[in-house]
Amino acid sequence: MISNNNQKQLLSSTQIQVSLTNSNSSQQIKTKMNVTQERLRQARWSFNLAWVMSAMCGIVSLVGVGLSLSGNLPEGSITIMEGIVSSVPWLRLAKDANDRLDRLISEEEQI
Repeated sequence: MISNNNQKQLLSSTQIQVSLTNSNSSQQIKTKMNVTQERLRQARWSFNLAWVMSAMCGIVSLVGVGLSLSGNLPEGSITIMEGIVSSVPWLRLAKDANDRLDRLISEEEQI
């Protein structure tokens, strides 16, 4: 038979372990939430940057079309190609941002 004093020690030890477990669990949840929010913020910024830069590349391509139509065909062709080629990395960045958001959503659904 366990004495009353030993029962109190065992009970308080168990309570401390339970409170430590709850504390660690809430800390892990807070950390996971912070990481999730940071990843979401980075994905938003990446997508917005990709959108703006793609728009700027489109404007450069339109300038190239204008040059081509005004009789400066070689310069216009080069400008159009520069606009198209330079938009590829930004479109890839937008795709990566979208993939990160998809992964984030699937991770949240698993929790």
